[in-house]
Amino acid sequence: MIQTIRRAAAAIVCCALILAVTAASFGPWDRPLVAGVAGRVAGVGVPRAGAPVAPMPAVLPEIAPVSPLQRRPWDIPSIRYQMAARTPVRLTATAAILVDGRTGQVLYGRNEHLIWPPASTTKIMTALVAVESTPLSTLITISPQAAHFRDGSVVGLPQGARIPLHDLLYALLLPSGNDVAIAIAEGTAGTVATFVARMNAEAKRLGAAQTHFADPHGLYMPDHYTTAADLAIIARAALANPTIAEIVRTRRWVFHPAGYGPRVLYNHNKLLARYPGADGVKTGYVNEAGLTLVASATRNGHRMIAVVLHSRDMWGDSSRLLSFGFARFRPATAAAAGEPLAVVQVPEASHAVVGTVADDVTVDVGAGEALARRVTVAGDLRLPLHRGDRIGEVLVSAGGRLVDVAPLVAADNVVTTHTDFEQLMDWIGQTVGHLLGAATL
Repeated sequence: MIQTIRRAAAAIVCCALILAVTAASFGPWDRPLVAGVAGRVAGVGVPRAGAPVAPMPAVLPEIAPVSPLQRRPWDIPSIRYQMAARTPVRLTATAAILVDGRTGQVLYGRNEHLIWPPASTTKIMTALVAVESTPLSTLITISPQAAHFRDGSVVGLPQGARIPLHDLLYALLLPSGNDVAIAIAEGTAGTVATFVARMNAEAKRLGAAQTHFADPHGLYMPDHYTTAADLAIIARAALANPTIAEIVRTRRWVFHPAGYGPRVLYNHNKLLARYPGADGVKTGYVNEAGLTLVASATRNGHRMIAVVLHSRDMWGDSSRLLSFGFARFRPATAAAAGEPLAVVQVPEASHAVVGTVADDVTVDVGAGEALARRVTVAGDLRLPLHRGDRIGEVLVSAGGRLVDVAPLVAADNVVTTHTDFEQLMDWIGQTVGHLLGAATL
């Protein structure tokens, strides 16, 4: 009886609202609200007097300008050499991070968000952008600019040669050819500037928010910087590509452009020979950055990624970080795909809503740490629900610290027992209730 009265009232109020909205549509209107922050928006100038004003586009909050000392900490000796801390791992690096290669879970960090020049670890992103945008068989013609490039480490590419991108990637990542980076940028994007723009777009897409690239090779420029945390993000994305993963674990490779003599290229990453399970990724050095290394190792299917910036013992720091990870942490499944984690009774649903996770939730757990999970379900579930719809989240903790948050999704489709007309009236009633509630605030 109450439901019938509610639906009748909803129909009456709906008619009244339609009339009110129709009348109001002929009255004055205000400029719509947009997301953003106060201040200048890049590319938006002050309109001329009398010119029509278009609604300002939604913008993301801008990072406040910082002083040169804040933006370029590598120029401050006290930061370059005096940022050591009491840690479970003996390190000489100014900044470092250790993450799980599959999940990205941070297992250790030291100044991991400190902005720093990446040097030739830049080439991880160069390879990733090239592979994602261009077929490996594409023949790239070596321009005069690439052939005559002689800054830093170079391979020496013959001008006019046509070399497959696949081969150039080996020359990029093993001996760290700066000239090869120029050739790849020109050959896959047309110009170096266009390619660098793609690098920055990819960094943003991956979530490397403190990274900005100014070139494809990593030679020092003031506006070319990243962090240990961002390099770990980029390395994980690169290692997910089978071609890049294969190249960075290769210790030697024969470079043989058509019409020219063969040469053997050797990987600069000495961990491949020194550390059991090492399988990547990239070394780097410029004076402003110091020795840098993104290292990866896999044991029993468990991959660790270590990043060290401005290290005085690059191989030792990376080895100790990786060994710390393998010795202290083990992967554990907190929730299995399809496992019922919550059962919710929704009024007038065809059956109970079962919550699960779409993929296994695996986290690294330290020795003696208890694994726990907490499931939360949204309080405003509306029917119908489709399999895979997000209905809440699963919070996973190890040793009392939060280590992962996974979406809780519907295990199957759930429909309502109402007719289409009843659903429409219920929706109108809910909408009217929300409007009336807002009006009383």
